[in-house]
Amino acid sequence: MSGFLPVVIMSALLAAASFAIGVLPLAFAFSNATIAKLSALGTGLLLGAALGVVIPEGIETLVTSSPSTEFPTSTLALALLAGFTCMLVLEQLLSPRSHAHPQPAPPPSPKPAAADVQFDVELGELERTEGIDIDWDRSTAAAAATAAKSPEGASSADSIARAYPLTLGLVLHALADGLALGASALSSGTGVSAVPSRLSLVVFLALVVHKAPTALALTTSLLATALPRAQCKMHLAVFSAATPVGALLSYVFLSILGERSEGRWPGIALLVSGGTFLYVATVVQPVRGSSADGLGTKTRTLLIVLGMVIPFAVGAVLGHGHGH
Repeated sequence: MSGFLPVVIMSALLAAASFAIGVLPLAFAFSNATIAKLSALGTGLLLGAALGVVIPEGIETLVTSSPSTEFPTSTLALALLAGFTCMLVLEQLLSPRSHAHPQPAPPPSPKPAAADVQFDVELGELERTEGIDIDWDRSTAAAAATAAKSPEGASSADSIARAYPLTLGLVLHALADGLALGASALSSGTGVSAVPSRLSLVVFLALVVHKAPTALALTTSLLATALPRAQCKMHLAVFSAATPVGALLSYVFLSILGERSEGRWPGIALLVSGGTFLYVATVVQPVRGSSADGLGTKTRTLLIVLGMVIPFAVGAVLGHGHGH
């Protein structure tokens, strides 16, 4: 486990950055456009990391681990499909819609209040950012957000019922992200140095930018459910720790498997994580975006293309850095 120390350092930094960004909505109000810009850049980074770094490295790692055999086309295809399908199944089966009970809708209002409009924008952003399908009625939820500012507040049980499915869905996504970080460190061993490899740095950068808008949107939506601020921080802490935990567990697990399979499993894990990145960047975070985010087509395209180029550029500057 020669690369364990870099994984620990990057995991700690990732958790700290995610939590620090996530608590900002407790003190400051963020515009929808700001979160949308971060989300677009994060989408590009995930696409660039998957197509330009993670998947090519996974192919090289897998092929190099078994040079005497024919090119493992079927293994490559199955690994990519497994990552993409896993995220699809998790999102469909474990979204809030499959857990939360529908709330009775109040009588329609002829003109939505400002709080209703703002809540619609914020929840729309979370749905677009992480594919979370909010099942409760928006007017009821907006009323809960307004009630949170009043002395009475909202029902604690009702708030928890709405908040837990949100956090659960994002935590499962974050655990899958950890697989990429753990596999990237293992497939490009860095000795006992605390300096991470090129591949690990690229994946780390993509995850930091990807998690920033997600953490902001999660905290905003948790506040909108009238959950107490202390519990919002607890949910955010669990979300922030999920990717580091996934990275450490996957590193240890893949280290054991790698020793028994001549290094094939780290390559497969990279391809699986590449498939999860592609799903998040194309389905969970649609490249086309949403009309509610306030970004123009040219701005969104520019940010996505910039994000796609950054991983390859960082990798080129840092050098190959493969540990074979």
